[in-house]
Amino acid sequence: MRQTKMWVVAAWCFVLMPLRAAADACGVACIETDTWRLRGQAQYQTRLEGVSTFPLDRYGTALDRNFFFLPVLRAGVAAETLDTATRPYVLQFEYEHDLVTGVEDGAPADRLGAELPFGRKSHAELRRLFLRATIPSAYLVVGGGYTMSHWGLGLLANDGAHGWTKSNAYFGDPRSGDRVLRATVGTTPLTKANVVFRLAYDEVEGDDPLLRHDSAQQYIGSVLAGYGLSHSAGLYVVYRTQDARVRRGFDVVVYDVFARTGKKLGWYGEVSLAGEAAVIHGSTTLGPTVDFPKHDILQVGATLQARLDRITHGLALDFLYASGDENFDDREQNAFKVDPNYEFGLLLYRVVLAAQTGRAVVTAADPTLVGRPVPDLDRVPTRGAPSNTIALFPRAWWQAWRSLVLYGGPLFAWSEVDVADALNTRLSGGEPHNALGGRPGQYYGTELDLGMRYFGTVAGLNFQLGAEGAVLFPGNAFRRLQGGTMSEVFLGRMLVEVRL
Repeated sequence: MRQTKMWVVAAWCFVLMPLRAAADACGVACIETDTWRLRGQAQYQTRLEGVSTFPLDRYGTALDRNFFFLPVLRAGVAAETLDTATRPYVLQFEYEHDLVTGVEDGAPADRLGAELPFGRKSHAELRRLFLRATIPSAYLVVGGGYTMSHWGLGLLANDGAHGWTKSNAYFGDPRSGDRVLRATVGTTPLTKANVVFRLAYDEVEGDDPLLRHDSAQQYIGSVLAGYGLSHSAGLYVVYRTQDARVRRGFDVVVYDVFARTGKKLGWYGEVSLAGEAAVIHGSTTLGPTVDFPKHDILQVGATLQARLDRITHGLALDFLYASGDENFDDREQNAFKVDPNYEFGLLLYRVVLAAQTGRAVVTAADPTLVGRPVPDLDRVPTRGAPSNTIALFPRAWWQAWRSLVLYGGPLFAWSEVDVADALNTRLSGGEPHNALGGRPGQYYGTELDLGMRYFGTVAGLNFQLGAEGAVLFPGNAFRRLQGGTMSEVFLGRMLVEVRL
């Protein structure tokens, strides 16, 4: 496996080095003629992360590893035609590949649960192999191939390519993303409002609702006004059908609205506001019960972002809402799961709740405790996605030096309904109990996040060095069976990124 990776890496070095050597007016790793442009890209990211021990269930089970090494090596090529005067169309081709991604060292043992944090072992992952044709005279854009899916702020459809910037004070290091095999047709920007219409059909190759051996298709229609402008708003509608190998599945319609605006206020700086809200409605045969072999789906999620950028310092404020579900036995499934790459803090959602819900797949399937397990427990883990929550995350950032940014703030989080663990809720006769066996309140707790980034450019290579840390002070949502709440949880990590 490691030998194969090295051959792949070496091959891409031979591809990209000539491109870099041939750099001219179009930049590094780029070749341009009168009729076409070819641009190469390469990116290396690595993250070394450590987490303190915390309980996953009422018995005190913990992750068997505390340190995790997660590298990413990404390479790609983009090509486009330039001779618009001699031909009535423009062709654009994109290829992007994660040659290495996932956990190289530290992945927890499979016996501990499913979809645990840091659980996806190292592998390769195709991101883009896509051809697009634009015919300006017909206001037409058509395309097809393997690509990433993204809409708005990434609340539901997220390509995993929107990471840290100086002014967003973002505690995130996105990986993977929503991958689809897509055929699409749409328009170029129309009118002075730059209105863009799109239709698409997707065969879903990989995203957070899609588990191994599932198949999913989706039909998409969208309209966006203000494409490429400082003020924009749009609507994204999806019909999705998904089937599991157990011959159960779901059919849903998603309505997702997005808006963004910004304004410069002179000496006060630049203010920007953005928001996204989604409703998922449909039905599912996954997770059937005796009384309800088929469930209705009604899930709601929303997020708001506010930013103040004063060049050398600024403020950021994020709000998140995701509906929850405390009753496994009624007719409706209401738990909205935000895309895992829409990261909201370092610890609570992406580590603690991901680990405890992942552990539930094992505990709730123990025949000595529950007799006959509930079907489709593999759908329970959040996989690091915020769910069943109302959260507020204010942050501040300061450019202490021209290449050094410090940032941080407190995350305040509540559950939208009582936290319900699949095993403990069943053992208590349907009354919501959390993974630790306690009767929960609705305050997840307070998380304090701090970080720093040092960035720059050397010999045409853009780089970032980062360090981030967090401590979670659990609230009454983490009450133990014996009384009291779970102890504090700590996390620290170092990040390196180099881009060509």
